[in-house]
Amino acid sequence: MPRVRVEYGGSWAADVVERGIGIPPLDIPPVLSPVLSVDGRVEPDATAWLAEVHARTGGTRTAASHAESLQRFAAFLLERNTTLRGALNRHIVDYVRHRTVDAATRVAGATWQRDRTAIKQFYEWLRDTHGIALPITLDTVPTFRGPVASMREGRGVPVDCAAGTPLEPPQIPELLAAARRPGPGGMNLAGARDAAFIGLGLACGARADTLAHLTIYELPDPALPGDLVEMYLPGAVSKSRREVRLLAFRQHLEPVYGYLKAARPLLLRDWRPEDPIRIAQPPVPGCREVFDTAGNRLRFDTMTAGERQRLLTPGGEPAMLFLSARNGAPLSYRAAEELTSDASRLAEAHARARGAWFPHVHTHDLRHTYATHLAALYMLGIPGRDPAAARCRPDARAAVRMAATGLGHVDAAVTAGYVRQAGRMCRHYGVEDFLGRIEEGQ
Repeated sequence: MPRVRVEYGGSWAADVVERGIGIPPLDIPPVLSPVLSVDGRVEPDATAWLAEVHARTGGTRTAASHAESLQRFAAFLLERNTTLRGALNRHIVDYVRHRTVDAATRVAGATWQRDRTAIKQFYEWLRDTHGIALPITLDTVPTFRGPVASMREGRGVPVDCAAGTPLEPPQIPELLAAARRPGPGGMNLAGARDAAFIGLGLACGARADTLAHLTIYELPDPALPGDLVEMYLPGAVSKSRREVRLLAFRQHLEPVYGYLKAARPLLLRDWRPEDPIRIAQPPVPGCREVFDTAGNRLRFDTMTAGERQRLLTPGGEPAMLFLSARNGAPLSYRAAEELTSDASRLAEAHARARGAWFPHVHTHDLRHTYATHLAALYMLGIPGRDPAAARCRPDARAAVRMAATGLGHVDAAVTAGYVRQAGRMCRHYGVEDFLGRIEEGQ
């Protein structure tokens, strides 16, 4: 278990708590902002700052993102026998090198910029609230919004310069094996679900909020032939708010189909939404809409997250793809975001035990992996039935266009950094590797 953790509060079942402690629990609202703990104890400075960020931003993802950045930085400092408050400038400089230069631990430039922002703002808060001297150097930098204070350490790292975020093809089976984490009695239901979640992210590159809200009716038909199959991502639960049609990796969908057949039926419980929407009958394959029992037409592209959570199959079960192992309810977005990181930590531990290295990855890195591998395939030339793929030649511009379409990027220039990484991967791997035709454990 990692020594530095991000904890999240939440509601509890009062009757269960009462049975456990023998008295009714106090009606105290749960802590909603992230809490940073070190060796099981709350880290007070980081936790207080995160609570302030959570309140200031209205409970957006900003506080959670900053918490993850501080978690990584605090773990780095702990290995050097110091704390967030005890960090010196040399620790900051070492961490910049650790995250942006060292081959085994460097990350994408965008990831580093998020970490740098969190570190800067945290130490500014610590200075203003507790009078702690800054371990960072602030420069006044002119911008189009006027002069701003900018942290000198780690400035100037291009967003797309640092390699390491997209998974290499042989690393994918390692991550999936760590996610499955079979228990002593055989199949781990939550592990099978987590592997399916990661597999779907690798297959289509969807963001965490989209993956968490997909229904069982939106997966490609498992009978479809080919290494790449057509898939639609709905707009109402995606950042771009527009439907995306893309090519999904057929091989990476296998954990999803296996989860649907074996683990998901066992995860179903008696949970039901308060105001259910019952589907009259399952849609025909390829149809992107359903009708409820009242005759209302529901389009998958425009169905909101709330409507999806209320959606029941004709048999009265939740239609959401990913379910909680605790009560069979639809998996929350917050819980879904943690799945990849948790599996990554296990993969990292397994790698360390055998003297190897595994990168720490988040759900968004599955998206980077999808884009990079799809771009690499278009550079190498994809064999298959898709007409566009059949006509493809090793062309970086075609790779950019295809990966940008799959990711839902309006501007293909956003994807250019992935394509440069794809070019480097093409020197080490072939078509079979990118299509997922490698044995787990290799």
